[in-house]
Amino acid sequence: MTQGDAKQALADAQACLDRGALAAGLAAADRAAVLATDNTTRAQAGWLQAQLTYRRGDYAGVLALADTLTPMLRAEGGDNLREFLRSVVFAGAEIGRFDLALPAAYEVHALAEATGRAGPRSQALNAFGICFERMGDPWQAERLLRDALSLARDGEVQRELLAALNNLCAVLIGAYYLQRGAEASPESLAALNRALPLAEEMVALLGAGGDPYMRAISEGNLGEILVHLGERERSQQLLQRTQEETTRLGFMPQRRRVICSLAEWELRHGTEARARDQLQALLAEVDAEGAALPPMTAVRAHHALYQAHKALGETAAALQHLETQAELLRERVVQQLRVQSEQFITRVEAEQSRREADRQRARAQSLEADARRDPLTGLGNRRAVDHQLSTLLSDAAAAGQPVTLAMLDLDRFKQINDRHGHLVGDRVLVTAAQLLRECVRHGDLVARIGGEEFLAVLPDADAARAREICERIRQRFVGHDWGALAPGLTVTLSAGLASTPPYDETALTTRADRALYRAKANGRDRVEAG
Repeated sequence: MTQGDAKQALADAQACLDRGALAAGLAAADRAAVLATDNTTRAQAGWLQAQLTYRRGDYAGVLALADTLTPMLRAEGGDNLREFLRSVVFAGAEIGRFDLALPAAYEVHALAEATGRAGPRSQALNAFGICFERMGDPWQAERLLRDALSLARDGEVQRELLAALNNLCAVLIGAYYLQRGAEASPESLAALNRALPLAEEMVALLGAGGDPYMRAISEGNLGEILVHLGERERSQQLLQRTQEETTRLGFMPQRRRVICSLAEWELRHGTEARARDQLQALLAEVDAEGAALPPMTAVRAHHALYQAHKALGETAAALQHLETQAELLRERVVQQLRVQSEQFITRVEAEQSRREADRQRARAQSLEADARRDPLTGLGNRRAVDHQLSTLLSDAAAAGQPVTLAMLDLDRFKQINDRHGHLVGDRVLVTAAQLLRECVRHGDLVARIGGEEFLAVLPDADAARAREICERIRQRFVGHDWGALAPGLTVTLSAGLASTPPYDETALTTRADRALYRAKANGRDRVEAG
């Protein structure tokens, strides 16, 4: 065997990657790695192994390459290091290894900034956006990914534009499922309608040729969106063709996602038994391989099986899949909270180090913070709002960005105190504050400004985005187990919204108050805009 044999194996692996022959490509890349006699060839073979492994859906396999491949690619320089680290970000985010994904995202960002080019900077924002989405903040992720798309449009490489379109589209589809509930809501459908032109553009860019992997993703995205928007024939045609292609080429994560979409199509059109059979076959296939579905694909599969069994009158099976779905969602939320906590602790430790250097100023800042904090809930109080709101509005006005002010009020709180006592009432307020913290985004201001009245200031959120956020909060209150605080206890929340312009604190507060009054007058447990 010679170095020429290694070069030929590299060429074979690259050709297989280009046409989507993953198994043959991985075998060729493995052969090149064994035959390589120099570090450059070894690094190129490792990069191809990573790309092919990622496309096969073996995310743990990609991460296993990081320790040896990253130093080799750093030594070689060039774009392959950045490309590999992006694979680490996406693979780590997909399976919850943020301890690997986030450092890789920061390195991708540093490498991209060093190039000074729009395309790599777009890819870096894509990496962070995906991390935010997987960590439970699709709203912040959408903002980052829209910036990434703008940069990609200024770039020169179509692949970077396709990646930006796909990632933004995927986050919006995820937001649809997050907000959907038992039935599609206007807010969830709004997310799909924002995703639709992105998917259409991606399909048009690829045409009939191009990268078969990206084409499978783009057509799968478009078919999935069209299913939930009710376009019967086109969605079915796209999804059936994509299932055939992903099966033929071995794109297993995409194939399994498409099967979920086809099952959801069957459910939508009244053929529940077909949906059930498709998904049972999918779960059996995964079990036989000793594999696992990606987390959100698994949630979709069990949700659809619950619906199918329920429609068919198979109550025990329906309950089993509903419980499995709930457990998967619980695990996802716990993982997201753990990651957010770890990031928060890191920031706290850094802040403590800075405070140590200037102890007297820290004490003054702490006293001032206490004066702006509600002692019961730990949220900001009206003084905190007075201190921050005018600055937020003036900054937003200067930048031309929207701001929404939301008045949030617990419904019939006096009855809760009268029936269950003030101790329970205080525990309701504390729990409400925690739910609000969990539902709002980074950078949002939340305060308790009265007995049972809260205020949220949502920078960079127009009326539609703010309604999505407040509907998410309202639904979280409806779904919370209030009975754990007191038997028979239920708590709902009404909200009134007011969005800029104008950037006037008094006008916004007045409009939000009036909208809250309408929400109360129209039956409570609702969101109204002023």
